[in-house]
Amino acid sequence: MMPNQTIVYGDSFSNYKFISDLSPISQDQMWFNYVATGKIIDRTKTGQSPFTMFLQATHDVVSYKEPTRLILALGACTRLPTYTDGWYKNEQLKDVDPTTPLPDPARPTNLTDCEPYFDRVKINKHTEAQFHPTLLWATIYKEIINLSHMCQTHQHQLIIVHMNTDSKNSWIHKKHPLIKPLCECAENLPNYFTEQESCKVVCEEANIKPLDFNVYKWNGHHGSEAQQLFGRYISNKTIEKQLWN
Repeated sequence: MMPNQTIVYGDSFSNYKFISDLSPISQDQMWFNYVATGKIIDRTKTGQSPFTMFLQATHDVVSYKEPTRLILALGACTRLPTYTDGWYKNEQLKDVDPTTPLPDPARPTNLTDCEPYFDRVKINKHTEAQFHPTLLWATIYKEIINLSHMCQTHQHQLIIVHMNTDSKNSWIHKKHPLIKPLCECAENLPNYFTEQESCKVVCEEANIKPLDFNVYKWNGHHGSEAQQLFGRYISNKTIEKQLWN
């Protein structure tokens, strides 16, 4: 059964507002439109941590009862999540929205109401150990495995891609004992596209430079031409793998 909706998770590399501020681009030229179906729910946010994306996606997997397609685009992976609402009695977000106009009943709040409170940790001497690349990548692979299995259980569709990671990032120590079995399991999943097929790799091979190449070199953000190229590339790969059959 073809889903009637698609939810997209990502950071600035997949965020329409961020990209359109750099260069003219229409919404339907964003890469994920080539693999989306039905209504698109956009949960992308500039600076988003991959672990926030996995949290959001897991939340949606168990919340949505109808088949849904999930597209998770991992950008900068060296980010840890924070949640910025107050603690305990100082927490602003409640289970119902007190601003609901009368005489309507109070609106139950949901994941979208939580999103303004998602942020990321800045690295410093107190958080440095949390950014250890072996721990980060072992956890990312673990999240990929868990999310894939959950989508199967709840009859949702899923693809996970990389935007700016590539095989030159030698700090992904795939043979490390903490990473190795998780990496091998994740990379055997048909719905996970590794860093070998990231947007950065596909566009660099086509010699399409990022919009902000002068600042970030090949790690920058891609405009209309590259977005469409990557979208077609991933779409063709999903057909080859028969992911939606």
